[in-house]
Amino acid sequence: MESLKLVFLFSFGSIYYSLNVNFLNNKKYLPLLGAILIGTLLGLLISTLTFKNNKNLPDIKSSENIISSSFSDAVKKASPAVVNIYSNVLINNRRSQLPFSERFNSIFGLNRSRIESSLGSGVIFYSNGYILTNQHVIGDRSVGITVELSNGRKEEAKIVGIDKGTDLAVLKINQTEELSSIEIANSDNLEIGDIVLAIGNPYGLGQSVSMGIVSATGREFNNPYSDYIQTDAAINKGNSGGALVDTSGRLVGINTLIRSSSGGSEGIGFAIPSVRVVGIINDLIQFGEVRRGWLGFDIDRVALATSNKLLISYIHLNGPANEANLRVGDVIIEINEQESSYSLLFKEFARSKPGILIKLKVLRGTEIIELNLLTALATA
Repeated sequence: MESLKLVFLFSFGSIYYSLNVNFLNNKKYLPLLGAILIGTLLGLLISTLTFKNNKNLPDIKSSENIISSSFSDAVKKASPAVVNIYSNVLINNRRSQLPFSERFNSIFGLNRSRIESSLGSGVIFYSNGYILTNQHVIGDRSVGITVELSNGRKEEAKIVGIDKGTDLAVLKINQTEELSSIEIANSDNLEIGDIVLAIGNPYGLGQSVSMGIVSATGREFNNPYSDYIQTDAAINKGNSGGALVDTSGRLVGINTLIRSSSGGSEGIGFAIPSVRVVGIINDLIQFGEVRRGWLGFDIDRVALATSNKLLISYIHLNGPANEANLRVGDVIIEINEQESSYSLLFKEFARSKPGILIKLKVLRGTEIIELNLLTALATA
């Protein structure tokens, strides 16, 4: 805009000078002078309109920044902590499931077993060799587990603990040097629309990265133990146990399963949130199992099925419910100040730790009573 002003001043200065010096004494130059003046004004008008319209165009520098943006820094930060897992799983065949020829040749009809290979991914959680993966990656009866690090080195791993409820398992490898562990982010801070990256070993191809967004949070998908993160980042066979990271390369979830009619990624994948994972891995390392809370009462299944009521049918002696003065016949109407439902009750039970306070509001006859129940350690 400043340059336009200079052109304008220079043009009119030249015209003014010409008028006073050259053209005043000769009228034949007046048409030429008029043409110069009109041309200058038109040029100034066109330049001003062009400048005004260009203000609405995207800034070239900004566009270049968008085009050149990349998540390579996040991948470089997280990928050394993501490993490939290969396991040999012992599968038992019942006699009735074997083909006729194999049943006929089986001496005394004994069951036969076979070994199947399974592949998946894992995340180095602690630099001293503790690795988190999905339980279904290693199976119920593993006869050998191999972990391949990002640098190609392979190590044998042993199982530290498994939790079938959340489909998580902890492995341990012996290391001669400190390993690159993943940085953990608070998954509770995730918002729908946030960009996330899935890192894993799809179809055994080796470490791969896919990008998507957080499609939803708090998904159960028939598992009250985990309020899954839903993402459209491609998750395929072999990605299980891998890392779901944010654009800073920090772990926000463990990729666990997909919903698919084809068996491949259809844009609906689920990951266990990092805030759930931390407590589970620490329990598995310390105890070999996950320590969950126990409420100490049973629900009447008939009342639940016919009227959707949480009717107390049994109180365990010396259990948390008995100590909280919960009685047979009470109907739970609120759990932690939320309207009661069986799924909510199961969630609170499944995700609670020993010593957690759960607030109940029950209907006892015609009276509404508030109770505080302190969960105990579940022994079974």
